[in-house]
Amino acid sequence: MLRFCFGCICLVIGSMIFSPLALAGEDEIYEKCKNHPRGPWCYQETVEQLDEPALCENILKYWPKANGVHGWCYYQLALKNKDCTLCDFIQKADIKKMCKLDVCK
Repeated sequence: MLRFCFGCICLVIGSMIFSPLALAGEDEIYEKCKNHPRGPWCYQETVEQLDEPALCENILKYWPKANGVHGWCYYQLALKNKDCTLCDFIQKADIKKMCKLDVCK
C-alpha cells in the first residue's frame, strides 16, 4: 500500500512539473509567432489561412491587449465563410458593428 501511495505522489508531482511545459509547446502557431515583431498579426493571418475561427480566442490568451487583432480575426473569417454568428465573438465595438453590417446582411 505504501508503494502505491508513493507512486501516486510521484505521478501527481511529475504531472505538476511537466504539464505546463507540455502545454506551452502545444500551440505551433504561437511557437511560430511569439517572437515575431507582429506576433498577434502573425497568429491572426495563420488562423485565417487555416480557416479555424476557434483559434482566434488564443490571440487574447497570448496577447491580452490585442482585442483589435482578435476582432479582426473573427471579422475576416466571418466574411470569408459568410457566418454571421462569428460576429458575436468580437469584443471591440467598432469591428463588431462592421462585421454585423458586412456579414449579417
